[in-house]
This record gives sequence, C-alpha cells and structure tokens, in this order.
Amino acid sequence: MDACEPAGLNFRPIRQFGYRYAFCRRVIPPSQEFYSWDHDGVIGRTLFLSRLIHPTTIAPHYSARLIFDRDGTLSSIVPGRVQGYGTYVWIVANDWRDWLSQSEAEQLRDSRPVYIREASERVRRARSHIDHAFHAYYLDQRTASLVSGFESLLKVERNRATAQFTLRVPALACVVGATITPDEAENFYDDRSVYIHGRMPNFTNVNDELIERYNKFESVLRCALLRASTNAAFGQIFSSDGEITRAFGALTKK
Repeated sequence: MDACEPAGLNFRPIRQFGYRYAFCRRVIPPSQEFYSWDHDGVIGRTLFLSRLIHPTTIAPHYSARLIFDRDGTLSSIVPGRVQGYGTYVWIVANDWRDWLSQSEAEQLRDSRPVYIREASERVRRARSHIDHAFHAYYLDQRTASLVSGFESLLKVERNRATAQFTLRVPALACVVGATITPDEAENFYDDRSVYIHGRMPNFTNVNDELIERYNKFESVLRCALLRASTNAAFGQIFSSDGEITRAFGALTKK
C-alpha cells in the first residue's frame, strides 16, 4: 500500500485503514512483460467474477508486482494500475459485508476455470455494461448501465423498448430465483430514461428503499451473467432473438 501511494516530500501520514485480504498470483513473466501488472488479464477477470458473486470494493487502486530475488528476498515493488478509470469500484449500500465469505471464495475458485471468455456477443456486451456500473460512483449512471446490461441480453425489437423490458426482466428474474414485478421494471426503466434524456432523476434522497430497489436489479443481472458466463447451455439462450423470445416472452402485436 505504501508503494502504491504518492510519496510526497517529507510527508508520511499514518494510514487509518487496512485490508482484510488480497488477490495474489505467482508468475514468471516474459522479460518484456516483467513490469506489466496483470499482463494477461487473469486477475482482472477474477475480480470481475468475484463481483458477480458478491460485490466488494476491492480494486486495482492498491495493486503491484512484487519482485523477489532467487533467495526469496523482496527486492522491489512496482505499482500496478493504481490510477485512472477502473481502479476503484463502489457498492450501493449503507451497511454491506465488504469481503467474500468462505463459500463465496470457493464459488469463485470453482467458477474461474469454467469462465467463458468467448461468450455470445449479447453476454459480452452485458458484462461490459455491468462492469461500468460497478465502477460508477453515482446512482443515476449505475442505473443507466444496468438497464443497458439487461437490454443487451433481452431486447430484440427496435421499438417498444419499455414493453420489452417490463416483459422480459421479470421473466429473467424468475429464472435466477428472484422476483421483479412488471411495475418495478417499468419504474426502473423510467429512472434510466430520465437520466439518459438529460433530465435529473429524483435521487437526491438516497434512502434505504431506493438502495434496496437498485440492488434487486443489480443482483438479478449479476446472477444471470454469472450463470451465462459459466454455463454454456444457459449462455446459449442469448445467442439469438428467437431463443430469447422463447425463453423470456414475445410481445403481443398491437
């Protein structure tokens, strides 16, 4: 942590916080990648998977490559990607367990080897959108990214976007063992639309009810993407418009 923070000059404040755990990987990289932290993206994918299982604030803002001599002596610490976009993640909660439990760590261990990097295009787009949500600080931005994640998975028609969302998001929630009503889906989509179209969402009072509503939708999308990223049969549902309408409903014609 000392190596990742700006050194300043004649400046050494006492840190008021620490870390409960860390993700570590032992590597013997090619010489040209010796100082490149997570050069093949393994830790980044592991962190992303961990957030699908249980979101925490662990992120690369304290990341480094520790270089040891042959006798095991620590010779140097090279900071990793400690600045810029993606180095912090946030959770939407007033009270939250900010670490993985033993069972969640075991789930992460078992999910890593079966993670489908080359999933269908819809799944990859949805993963990108929820990743934006994890890294966004403001609730309006996170809501917009979540809706885009759901639409990446479920939207098949150009028109009647709200109707598609209110039909298929509750159906997807049911598949992953959760409950979202059509009215809840419509209200959540309206929150996204207010922000996307340049108006101010009514998020000035971020109360427990608003936090709970957001997390209900985030949890459903996390669970769906975790399953689609580790279960090829489930991920295949999102490979075509026909499969999506069969699984999550088709709009009735007006």
